[in-house]
Amino acid sequence: MVVELMNCGGCKERFFREDVVRGEVVSLLNRMWHKEHIQCVFCKLTITDERYFRSNVDPMKPACYACHIQTTHPACVGCSLPIIERGLVAFDRLFHIDCFRCAICHKTIPQRRGFYERDLMLYDEHCYMMYMKDLPPDEDAPPT
Repeated sequence: MVVELMNCGGCKERFFREDVVRGEVVSLLNRMWHKEHIQCVFCKLTITDERYFRSNVDPMKPACYACHIQTTHPACVGCSLPIIERGLVAFDRLFHIDCFRCAICHKTIPQRRGFYERDLMLYDEHCYMMYMKDLPPDEDAPPT
């Protein structure tokens, strides 16, 4: 363990006194690192903004903020981006509130208003009644 503390967590090279004096060595995830060797375990980019997280694939390696969000937050069905704050669940699918839109008019469907689902597509009440209600059901769709 002593050897681990004397070697950089990124490059595995031994630290020199000059590195420490110049402030080029930092403690991160219970190890010492040269600042320029702190790389995200996922995207391999150098983490320079001090926003790092313990990765979920290797607890001894850091993840940058963007990769941490991508790998730990569920994705929106509408846009495939991670849902960070609030989401909306409909028909066992997760959406950003702004991505919960009608398939015909593309307007956001308000949370407390009626909506319909047909063939995995969402419709607001107006569009469904105008365009979808009287269409025959899709032959491949399971009966409702």
